[in-house]
Amino acid sequence: MLNLERYQKLVTTVVRKTVFRYDSASFSEEDLIQEGMIALIRAQRTFREELGIKFETYASNCIKNRIIDIIRKESGAPAESKIEADETAKADPMDLIEKKEIIATVLEKCTDIERAVFNSYIQGYSYQEIAKIFELSPKKIDNTIQKVKILVRD
Repeated sequence: MLNLERYQKLVTTVVRKTVFRYDSASFSEEDLIQEGMIALIRAQRTFREELGIKFETYASNCIKNRIIDIIRKESGAPAESKIEADETAKADPMDLIEKKEIIATVLEKCTDIERAVFNSYIQGYSYQEIAKIFELSPKKIDNTIQKVKILVRD
């Protein structure tokens, strides 16, 4: 069973940093902390120790992703990925659907860590941020992202 009190400070810290980064003062901090707690509970259910990632690192990423999603939805900003943003201006809608299907198929073949790293990348995190989240070197992050990109292109 997850001790919510133990992780309250983690949730609060991640929420405050995320809100500060995205300049989202219009949101109630209490509401976002509650959303962060929901993300923490979901993180506990989906956490897989065999990946070699600390729970706190995994949970922080899950909390941050949930807060960013909420901020994007509430602000009316499209929650599109870097790949979608690059392709949207020049692509036919059917091409975008095919691209998403290809990415989903490729990600099914990737390891859990490759999938998590690539998902963080397409959500807009920098290599340095991803490296910090997963406690890997930026070079390892770059190699992982490049590997998945190559698989998507093939």
